[in-house]
Amino acid sequence: MKDVKDDSMYLNIIAKLTNANKDYSTYTIQPQYGKGTYIIVKIIPGFSLAFNNFSMNENMLNIIDRYQHFSEPILKINYCLKGKMIAFDKKGKICASGKGSTAYYEGIENICKFSHFDEYESISLFGYTNQITNIFQQVFHIDKSILRDFCNQINEEDNYTVIKNDLTTIGLLNDIKDNFSNGDIDSLRIRALELFMYELKNFKTNKERKELYYSRTVVEKVEKIEKYISENLDEKLTIDYLCNEFNISLDTLKRCFKQVYSTSIYAYIKKSRLEKGKELLVSSEKSITEIALNCGYNNHHSFSKAFKDHYKITPRETRKVYVIGG
Repeated sequence: MKDVKDDSMYLNIIAKLTNANKDYSTYTIQPQYGKGTYIIVKIIPGFSLAFNNFSMNENMLNIIDRYQHFSEPILKINYCLKGKMIAFDKKGKICASGKGSTAYYEGIENICKFSHFDEYESISLFGYTNQITNIFQQVFHIDKSILRDFCNQINEEDNYTVIKNDLTTIGLLNDIKDNFSNGDIDSLRIRALELFMYELKNFKTNKERKELYYSRTVVEKVEKIEKYISENLDEKLTIDYLCNEFNISLDTLKRCFKQVYSTSIYAYIKKSRLEKGKELLVSSEKSITEIALNCGYNNHHSFSKAFKDHYKITPRETRKVYVIGG
């Protein structure tokens, strides 16, 4: 039986196998790409569950020919537990999935660009579509038409289908995590099958909670804006300036930025400036006034007030704690 792992850029390039037993295999992210693990649990032949917990150093591009398409159609359901993921395939379909949402995919197009923000954690159900269809018919007597209809509904959308999780889904995911923590793989398998059956039965209704998100062009423009912000924190950044500079409407920028980065653009700029200020306080001998200007503040008073409001400690006290106190 073919194994989806053979088609995975994640498991063949980004990570390497570091541990394996009869129930699951652990893959560790290679240092040049980031840190963390993928743990693949065998549920039934042709159908697996993965625990994904990692952080990446930067955006990843899939430019390796053998990993740009799956060898046959794959069905994957990815439940995001922490962080956020943005991905595109070569046809321009976009997937934007954050904590508390589930992304669905069926087809042969592999991801060509993907970004993970903060520490990313998810649980995935996956396998080749035909293998899943056959095994569920043979073992559980699930008619093939039910699986075909499920895949057709997934592919009705212009982009990846992303749905907010309901209480039933959250409960099953928590059970799966607890089962693994307790070493109860048999119960984990039962819960994974129950979760998949729930998807088959309720997907049409659950689609009413689907997330709506922006086109690839808009998302990439917002990513460029985020990079510009990060590289120009000393400038007097305004939202109007960014809108004019990148030819994007105010409403689109605000909404799409929050969708991609899970925070408002205003909060992101402020947080980034204060983080840079804290780093300079600890790692440089610049005066607080110089640091304030380097972080886009008009003077040390406004910087100090914002810093204390955020960190509950003044810049001067921070420097004493980290530099003098060690």
